[in-house]
Amino acid sequence: MKKLFMLCLSAIISGSVILTGCTQKTNNESGSKTTLKMLVPGYEGGYLKKELDSGILAFEKENPNTKIEIISVGWEELNSKIVQLYQAGEAPDIMLTGSRTLKQLADMGAAEDLTNYITDSFKSKRVENVLDTAKIDGKQFGIPMAFSSRALYYRSDLITTPPTTWDELLSTAIDVHTKNNISGFAIPTDLTSGTDEILNFIYQNNGRIVDEKGNFVINSKENIETVDFLKKFTKAGIPDPVSTSRSDQVTLFKNGKLAMFVSGPWEKEELDKGIEKTPYKVAVLPKGKVSAETLVTDSYVISSKSTNKEMAWKFVEFMGQQEYQRPVSEAFGWFPILKAEENDERFKSEFMKPFAESIKYGVTEPHVPNWDEFNKSFITAIQKALTNQSDSKSALDLSQIELNKK
Repeated sequence: MKKLFMLCLSAIISGSVILTGCTQKTNNESGSKTTLKMLVPGYEGGYLKKELDSGILAFEKENPNTKIEIISVGWEELNSKIVQLYQAGEAPDIMLTGSRTLKQLADMGAAEDLTNYITDSFKSKRVENVLDTAKIDGKQFGIPMAFSSRALYYRSDLITTPPTTWDELLSTAIDVHTKNNISGFAIPTDLTSGTDEILNFIYQNNGRIVDEKGNFVINSKENIETVDFLKKFTKAGIPDPVSTSRSDQVTLFKNGKLAMFVSGPWEKEELDKGIEKTPYKVAVLPKGKVSAETLVTDSYVISSKSTNKEMAWKFVEFMGQQEYQRPVSEAFGWFPILKAEENDERFKSEFMKPFAESIKYGVTEPHVPNWDEFNKSFITAIQKALTNQSDSKSALDLSQIELNKK
C-alpha cells in the first residue's frame, strides 16, 4: 500500500553482513545525549509525519537526554536504502517495516527478538491475533503499529445487490461490463500492493504460499484453481492487470470506467469527491470455499545490533499508548492495534462494518525467506497467466521452481 500500507522494507541481502548500532552519544550542556535513529518510509512525503512527530515530541520531552532522528526513505528506494545502511554498518536502531519481511530479518540476525521485553501488562492491552502477525517461530520480532482490512467497493447505481460468493462476483462483473461497457472488476498485479490482493483469493480457496514447515506450495491444486478462476474475469473487461496498480483503481472508478474493486478504508476520502457521478457502497469480500482475507500489518522492529536496545524498546512501548497509537490507526482507516480502540465510534459506521466483518477470517501474510524474491516471482506468474502468456499450472510451476532454487 503506497497510501497504506503498506511500509514494505524487504531487503535483498546475501552473504555475511556485520551490523553495528546507530545509537550515537553526543555532548551538550546537559551532558550525554542519546540519539536513536528510526527508518521511516514516505516520511518526507508526509506519510504518518504528523502522527509520528507528535509522539516523538512527547517522548523527547519525557526523556530529555534522548533524541529520535528520522531517516526518511523514498517508496521506490526502500530495498536499496536498507541494504546500503546495513552494509555500511549504519543499521537504524528502529525500523518501520511490513511484518511480512520479519522472517528474512530474523533469519539474517538483523532483528532483535522482543519476546523477553513483552510483559503480561503490555500484552493484555493488545489485540492478540494482530500482535501474533509479527511472530516468527513463536518469537516476537516486531510490534504491530498498523493493521488494515479489505472490502469490496461497488457502483451502487449499477449494482443493486452486491455479490457474496465467487460465482456471484464473476457473474455480476460480466453483467455490468456487458450492459454498461465498463470494466466489471479489477485485478491489479503491481509489486507494491498486488500480491496482498491476490492472496485474498488464494486464502478464500483454502490455498497457501508456504506449508506449516515453511516450504513453498505455490503450485498447489488450490492455487492453480484460484488463478484459473481469476482468468475468467477477462470476460468482464478487466483493466490490463500488468499496467494497473491498486492505486489506479480509485481513478478508474471515479472516471466511470470501473464497477467493482477490492481495497481498504483509505479510499473513502477520494471516492467521496466523485460520489455524485459515481455513487458507491462497500460490502464484505465475496466468499470462495471459505471466507478469508489477508491480514496485513506493519511493525516497529529493533535492530539486533543497536547499542541502546532498552531505550529503543522504551520508545516503541511509549508509541503504543492510546494517545499516540490511536492517531496512527485513524490516519488511513486502519483497524485496532490496542483493545482500547476496538469500541471506537468510527468502527460502528455503515461504511466501516464490512471491513470489520472480514477481520475474524484473516490469514497472516506468508512468512517467506525473502519477500522481494517471492513477490517478483509470484506476481510475474500471475501476470503471465492473466495475460494468457501461460496456463495457470505452468506459470505457478515455474515460480515454485524459481523460489526453491534461492
